[in-house]
Amino acid sequence: MAEGLKRTLGKPGFDPEDYAREIAQKSDGDRDLLEHRQRVQNLQDDTSLALKKNVYQNYMQFIETAKEISYVESEMYQLSHILTDQKTIMNSMMQMSITDKEEAPKEKETPKEKEDKKKNLSTLLEKVEGCSHVTEVPGRYLVHSGGLVELDPDSHTQIQRVHTFLMNDSLMVASWIASRRGPVHYKFQALYELDSLAVVNIRDAGPMKNSFKVLMFPDCRVFQAESPKAKREWLDSLDQAKKSKAAADSQKKEAQVKDDSAGDSFDRSNPFADNDEEDQDLPLPPHIKRWIAQSAEEMLRVDWIQELPEDLDVCIAQRDFEGAVDLIDKCNEYLEEVPQSPALKEYRARVDQRIKHLTEVLQHELQGLQGGPKAARRAVLQLIKLGKSTQACDLFLRNRTMAIKRSLRQLKMEGSTTLYVNKLCYVFFTTMLEVGREFQKDFSSNNGCCSAFVVWAKLELETFVGMFARQVFSSKTSLSMVAECVEMAQQYCDKLCEIGLDLTFALHSLLVKDVRRAMHDGRDQIVEAIRHRSMEEKWRAYNLQTPQACRTVVKEMEDLGLSNFKSLMYDDCWIKLTPNMVNYTKQLLQFLDQCLKLYQPELHMVLVENVMMIIRCVGKQMETALTAKEYTKNHPFILRNSSFVFETVVQRIERRFQEHVGKPAKQFQELKTDYAKLRSLARTPTTEL
Repeated sequence: MAEGLKRTLGKPGFDPEDYAREIAQKSDGDRDLLEHRQRVQNLQDDTSLALKKNVYQNYMQFIETAKEISYVESEMYQLSHILTDQKTIMNSMMQMSITDKEEAPKEKETPKEKEDKKKNLSTLLEKVEGCSHVTEVPGRYLVHSGGLVELDPDSHTQIQRVHTFLMNDSLMVASWIASRRGPVHYKFQALYELDSLAVVNIRDAGPMKNSFKVLMFPDCRVFQAESPKAKREWLDSLDQAKKSKAAADSQKKEAQVKDDSAGDSFDRSNPFADNDEEDQDLPLPPHIKRWIAQSAEEMLRVDWIQELPEDLDVCIAQRDFEGAVDLIDKCNEYLEEVPQSPALKEYRARVDQRIKHLTEVLQHELQGLQGGPKAARRAVLQLIKLGKSTQACDLFLRNRTMAIKRSLRQLKMEGSTTLYVNKLCYVFFTTMLEVGREFQKDFSSNNGCCSAFVVWAKLELETFVGMFARQVFSSKTSLSMVAECVEMAQQYCDKLCEIGLDLTFALHSLLVKDVRRAMHDGRDQIVEAIRHRSMEEKWRAYNLQTPQACRTVVKEMEDLGLSNFKSLMYDDCWIKLTPNMVNYTKQLLQFLDQCLKLYQPELHMVLVENVMMIIRCVGKQMETALTAKEYTKNHPFILRNSSFVFETVVQRIERRFQEHVGKPAKQFQELKTDYAKLRSLARTPTTEL
């Protein structure tokens, strides 16, 4: 059966309308249609499951392919480094000669030159936003800078304008600020160390003119200069900077070896183990400072520490976020024991650059993530471990906002308003409940984020109430349907108390204006009906023709709380009230029950005044009849109706109101004055007769 249905639906040129029409003609009734619908639904579920399996299998193959590509790219990156080093060695060997005299030692930089270099680097703070950490590294200075255009490595199209700054140990890339104010023209984008990048010249072809490629594992960026001269300056400057840094690193290693051999002449014990507190404020001797710097550099020469920045790049490229965070935690614990020194500061700058990159990747992961709240747990937990709990909270809640909007947009108006509102409340409050539970798990150790969750929940509730009000509080919606929908929303809202979130007060405050208007509309409809029917009132007893019809009316009134209504029945089918009075009583008590479902403390007086207005409208009708001469003989019957309304019905209203609210409404006592006035009007005509 399933295979035949699959073949039918999979035929080329399948027309769903003709198929549905054919099924409807052949079916014997609703049961056949429901069974066929179930078969189609089962086929849809099977197809969806098969599709998910295929997607998962393809995704796993994609991950494996990405890993292989990263391995190949890493090997190519290492090969490029080896070729660059060999080129440097060959150039050095060609410049050497056994007959040359020993080169004269280079003159030391004058204080003025050092000051110019520092001043040159400090100007970055005035031009580039967010680069303060770049200028804090001691010994760093600016070599070359200029504007470039970044191209896409694949399509060769322009991506953005950038300004690059080449320093003696790194390359900084800054993006242009379009709407800039003041002296700041650029915004910090990335910092790459010269040791970890390779420069490749690109032959001019098509749009790739005056371009060169910068390789830094695992990324690759292509830049285009404005002219061949500018391109040559960049290539020469980058090559010379890499050579200078390699020479400086080799000289530093030789100096460390000499210092290590000469370091035995002084005590290598703890230089800070001095019991004299007054001596601790004195500046450290030069040999102590040298010892601290050597100790820090020795601790930073550990193999896994030296390889850690590259390992972080590999983890980020392979989306192994947990492994990257574990490496960062391990590194931070180790660096706490390293003495403060320029080498430590420089190394931390390298690690901080990777941490920033990892943070940006995790944030991008949360921004484009789809699925339930649990799908975001991985990225959120890693951001929290990186100390970015505020960003994680903001992105998590923003991601959930988009998910809620998608879910609510998928709802379609089908059937009655009550059915749609039930679906709307279920989707919204169930999602809020799931988000709250996941938030408690992910941010259990960050109590400061709880306030952000409460504010977010309040804003989401406002969006929900906007959709709710558009469907419920329309001019065509009856008060009974409004009461049912609002009561439904309150019941769903109460479920949020399971996670310690009570939004009932917020829901009431958002609905109070519309609820007040709905109460007034319901009251006006009843008052208008009373005034319209009062012109046809004959003040005669209610004849229901049959005992069965009379018992039905009595049962309805007893269900509304008038337990003694049966005493008003006589001769099996008569009631000692007018037909209009029975209808008014039904409408009034139903109106009261519906308003009590909508009750809020802010609407206490609104509810009381509306009920009193309806009763006084009925009393006004009786007052008009008592003052009319044609109804003089009907005064006893009119008084019986007024006694029923102002005594029996009002007592029922007071008792029902107190049961629901918990306190009596003293305003109902004012109706006794209206009843006394009616009794006085009934005696006046009798006196005149």
